[in-house]
Amino acid sequence: MPNPIIKQFVVEGSTAFPVAMLNTDQCWPARAADAAAIADHASDADARKIILATAAKYAPNRQGWIAAGWRVID
Repeated sequence: MPNPIIKQFVVEGSTAFPVAMLNTDQCWPARAADAAAIADHASDADARKIILATAAKYAPNRQGWIAAGWRVID
């Protein structure tokens, strides 16, 4: 079985991170710093950029991120 292609994308937002979107897009934080940024609620007033990785064919779900108050940036 061939190895899946892992792609990365960046999300940006200033509200609490929508953890449910990790399941929706079948993705995970790309680096330890990104995992820490997800858990960092103290900086909710400032926009955060988080790099996520996925092997899902159709991720990211841009409309889902927008509905959660975040956006996908390329």
